[in-house]
Amino acid sequence: MTVSEPLALGSLVVLGAPLLIALSPVRLFGRKLSLEEVISVCWVAWSIYMGAFVVYIGLKLPLGFSRAANAPAVGMAVCIAVIAVLYLARIPTDWRSAVTKSILGLFTLILGVVGAIYFFH
Repeated sequence: MTVSEPLALGSLVVLGAPLLIALSPVRLFGRKLSLEEVISVCWVAWSIYMGAFVVYIGLKLPLGFSRAANAPAVGMAVCIAVIAVLYLARIPTDWRSAVTKSILGLFTLILGVVGAIYFFH
């Protein structure tokens, strides 16, 4: 099993869960969602998922995790992303702002992890 297989499967799950939530949004969001909001929910979920996986990659290199640890790490990243979307669905959320923050947060996290790996390696 390669890194890309669990990562691709995890991406499908993370993008599929918000789509399923968006099919019946009244129960969670209290209203119907526009197409822009559905895309925003999917983007926020995917960026949280990728952020969690980037943290795992940042820990994998210095700690020397084996390849067998990839699938559980992807599973944890999926759980974190889906729980975050469910939490954001429960509170009033400005999805445009959430998308902007998730993009900036993901890029900052990537730069931080790459910088830490470069500095400590």
